[in-house]
Amino acid sequence: MPYRKTMRNISSLKLLIIFAIALSLASLPGAISPSIRLPSVNVAHAASATNQPWVPAGPAMDTLTYPTFTDEAAEFTAIQTSPSPIDLTDWPLDPTLISGLTANSAFQVTSPISDTGYFELQFHMGQNFWGCQFNYGNAACGTNIRRAFAHGLDKSIFISTELGGNAQPIDNPVPPSVDLNTPDPCAWDALFPQTGAGCIVNGVGGTAYHLAAATAGNCASHPQFAYTPGCGTPDFCAAADHMIAAALATGKNPTTCVLTGISSAVTANPTHIFVRSDNTPRLHAGNSYGQFICALFTGTFSTGCSGIFVVDPGPITAFPGFTTSTTTVALTWWVYTAGFGNVLTFDSSLFFGYDSQFVSGISSIKQSSGGFCANAALPSFAPGNYLYTCQAAYDTQIEAAEFSPCLTAPGDPTTGQTHLTVTFANCPATTSPSAASAAYKAQDIYGQNANTIPWWSGKNQFVYLTGWQRVVLNKGNGFTPPGNFFSTINAWNPSPPVAGTLRQGFKQSTGSVSPFIGNTVWDAGVIGSVWDTPGTTNPDSPQAYLDWMTIKTDQLAASGLSYTPPACSGTQTTGTCSSTGVCTSGTCTGGTVAAFRYTLRNDIFWQTGQKVTAWDLAFSYIAFRASGVGAGLAPMTGIKVLSPTQVDIDVNAVGPFTKLFLSSTVLPGRDWVSPSVCTAAAWDSAANNPNFNTANTALTACIAQSGAVTSSGVILPTFGLSNVDNNKIQPNYDPVASHNLIGSGPFMCGTGSGIGGPSCSSSGTQSVPAGGSWILTRYGIGTTPGGSLNTYFRSAGNLALWAYSGDRGNFGTDFLNFGQVSLCFGKPVGTSGCTVWQHGIGGSASGTVVGLAQVSIVQRFVGVNWVAPYDWTASPPQNIAVFPPVLHEGAVTLNPCSTDPTNGYDC
Repeated sequence: MPYRKTMRNISSLKLLIIFAIALSLASLPGAISPSIRLPSVNVAHAASATNQPWVPAGPAMDTLTYPTFTDEAAEFTAIQTSPSPIDLTDWPLDPTLISGLTANSAFQVTSPISDTGYFELQFHMGQNFWGCQFNYGNAACGTNIRRAFAHGLDKSIFISTELGGNAQPIDNPVPPSVDLNTPDPCAWDALFPQTGAGCIVNGVGGTAYHLAAATAGNCASHPQFAYTPGCGTPDFCAAADHMIAAALATGKNPTTCVLTGISSAVTANPTHIFVRSDNTPRLHAGNSYGQFICALFTGTFSTGCSGIFVVDPGPITAFPGFTTSTTTVALTWWVYTAGFGNVLTFDSSLFFGYDSQFVSGISSIKQSSGGFCANAALPSFAPGNYLYTCQAAYDTQIEAAEFSPCLTAPGDPTTGQTHLTVTFANCPATTSPSAASAAYKAQDIYGQNANTIPWWSGKNQFVYLTGWQRVVLNKGNGFTPPGNFFSTINAWNPSPPVAGTLRQGFKQSTGSVSPFIGNTVWDAGVIGSVWDTPGTTNPDSPQAYLDWMTIKTDQLAASGLSYTPPACSGTQTTGTCSSTGVCTSGTCTGGTVAAFRYTLRNDIFWQTGQKVTAWDLAFSYIAFRASGVGAGLAPMTGIKVLSPTQVDIDVNAVGPFTKLFLSSTVLPGRDWVSPSVCTAAAWDSAANNPNFNTANTALTACIAQSGAVTSSGVILPTFGLSNVDNNKIQPNYDPVASHNLIGSGPFMCGTGSGIGGPSCSSSGTQSVPAGGSWILTRYGIGTTPGGSLNTYFRSAGNLALWAYSGDRGNFGTDFLNFGQVSLCFGKPVGTSGCTVWQHGIGGSASGTVVGLAQVSIVQRFVGVNWVAPYDWTASPPQNIAVFPPVLHEGAVTLNPCSTDPTNGYDC
């Protein structure tokens, strides 16, 4: 399943990959194999997992493996086998398994969470359907065809039949877990306007394009599935009328509504549906549509009908739509049974997934060339909007929502209003609509056009083996990547089934772990294990931003910057913008309005030993955006490096979630830059130069061509002018086989001279097949906790050092603290005011005279708040472990003084 990319949660692999994240629910019902030996059940110890607090440090275990399966059924079978080859799953449990596993003391079953994903039927808007060219969502015949599909599945019966009722029907591509008003859908279908209890704002899902409960109908042939409307039923007949309106037929049988007078264009242009075979609910849904459409044309509910509608089943790795072309519209599919996860905010899907600036923007389809797609769209192999949906009216509304100065305002749509009485509001003292009002209008346009057919969003539960502690349940994604991040770094077991190892099942194979291409949740799991992002989110409150690689993130007005930021960007309507962001005539648009200033920590190192710098971040952001990926970076006008640890991201608009989505994967520039421009050795030499101006001049030339650098030194994300190695952003580039899976994150691919690959993959490539496994190693393995900088900067040992230092992120207080430890230099053990640094992890149980080592520890963390922008004691993030926590790093347990008054790390 693709994921809507957000850092680690929201990271921008691609966008943040629309992200093909598959998060979703429930899979297949079915009996347990007789070969499975379940451990004995002790009802007195029925195991329902408690909500585990999280710690912003790790990993606790030395090794993380991702054993790979063919599908969720095989994975669920595996975890119930004794001994199990995995410790936790990555996919929501089949509802039929929950009660049995909950009653079994060998397992811990999590509490239900609302899925932050959803499932839907998608259409390639650039395709020809039976002779109807969809025109990127702007053809009337296409709208009618999609509306016909919309009448083809009874969502409520589907959820009851396939998902055990463990889901919610939806009519908009936003999960109910996101707080957003949904439109009254009862006027969407102009041919069949509806009435009823669901015809209100925030009405029950499953109302749109649904006239009556599905029944078997009156044809000799009946549908296989109870949720498929049969011949002669209201929805079957409505679909027939839409096909007639699309000119695919001239009439219909008055009794059965089977089409008559079918156009020759139908058989001349057969259409296909790609049905996901690796998820049973979607397999059945796709087959249901196959039968429904074939019955409309032939009167027979067959799963596909030759020469008209072809059903192509396959796993996610076989779906061709995620990889597009930078030179043409890739016409590789028609209809797809899709699913997405990591939709934490409304714009995760509505903006980054369907706005036309996120298609692969070849020139011929842009508005400037007479096409329908936004001029801001860049050619890309991995765009968020791989559907090629390009509707100007929709773009206008969703962009107003994305960059609104307020989330809500008095007068916004409210529950109970209808499409006739709904009201809208502007933000106070502005002429800009609130995000809520604009997003409502965008959804309304989306639904009227039936751009996709949203189906359901789940209620999810996950399972892991008893004995594991701190298996952190992400309240958005559960254990599904990338929401598994805190589970993978926090989970600990004093006696794990495999020594030193956490084993999380992957229900299917990875496709690409390149940050430029990867688009499934399993891709995101590996990417997020190896590379880091400036910010992350609280697993217990996934919309809450946390500084991660950064000490702090400041938002500054453009007028307050010490340099001249780009004054314009993109194609101008009334002015002329130069290639370096200067308005040369007329009134220009798209100029910088603000900057997000990242101040990086100074103790982050790549797994090969070089320091992470602001130039690496600048290189990564420019490379992503100039290559047409990284949708969260769309507002970026340029980047200005201010020091080795400080960088400004200039933006042309700021909305409620801009900060969240700007946080993107940071790559080592030395490893991804074109060697014909800048070698790794040249990069390192410049980065290590103590003269900032000299270093910045050299590395700016490494990051981008001169035509993308302004006179103020701002680097522009100009398409084609990044100096990223072009070979490494191609769809077939394999970082594992190329020994380039190297980051600053918590886990490494290999150790020693083998860091980067291919030893971490059982296949030696980025595609690990079923039966294979990823084997990742804790960054810092073999070092004493807190004893080396060449370890994960957020390791347990480093957190213990931070607690020991006494620094808490307030520069004034921390400088006083540094002054105090300096006064303790060389003082005898037991000296008043010095004992805190003479003991603990930086000293010893018996006491150590404060020397350079202890002073350096305190100096290292001056200005560092480990949980910025929160205060771990006064106003802590939701459900974080109580400070100071017990920590684990490999075989070592680090106790705080409150637990061990003699050997505690902060005594």
